[in-house]
Amino acid sequence: MVTSRRHPYRKKTSHLNFLRPAGNRIYAEHVSSNTQQIYEQTLVLRSQLGDEAAFAELLVLHGPHLLSFTRQMMRSSPEDVDDLVQEIWLAIYRGLPRLREASRFRPWAFRIARDRIYREYRRRKMTFQPLEEAEIEAPPEVAGEMTATLDIEELRAGLDILSPEHREVLMLCFFEEMSYEEIARVTGTTLGTVRSRIHYARRALKTALERKMI
Repeated sequence: MVTSRRHPYRKKTSHLNFLRPAGNRIYAEHVSSNTQQIYEQTLVLRSQLGDEAAFAELLVLHGPHLLSFTRQMMRSSPEDVDDLVQEIWLAIYRGLPRLREASRFRPWAFRIARDRIYREYRRRKMTFQPLEEAEIEAPPEVAGEMTATLDIEELRAGLDILSPEHREVLMLCFFEEMSYEEIARVTGTTLGTVRSRIHYARRALKTALERKMI
């Protein structure tokens, strides 16, 4: 795919399709979660050694999730999503040798995606009010508590009216099912801030959906 943005690493990786990875998924659904984690870490380590087949498998595993996250965060500019996803995967490809813990690949990759998305916000001079929320000391909430009372499509539709900070934590928590620790790594915040942000995001989403029904 030819995009409008040029990247110095593009020539070396021209045969890798960062948007539509090919090949069969070896990642069997019936294997245990622990086995999946070990397998994924093996893929990361092999990729760090230059194994492009392993990196293509990481694309198959995580490509749809990063694409969905980018689409939701860039809903005002859907025409730019493909180029941005291409940039994100190029950044992942280039930065992978510097990743020290293979077990943290997923939050690390999402952090790269988040950084590129916010960079695009700044480039477009997209204005949004930074949140100033007090950290709250509360036990971690379970994702099922929210999905039990909200239809998933209503949840997705309500993301439009939320701030980027609220939108991202809800997506990471309820769509990606990340732990609070993983979300903190992705957003570069503390656990207290993650708890607080999810609390306020849920409240803002509930209010927005109630107003739509009036």
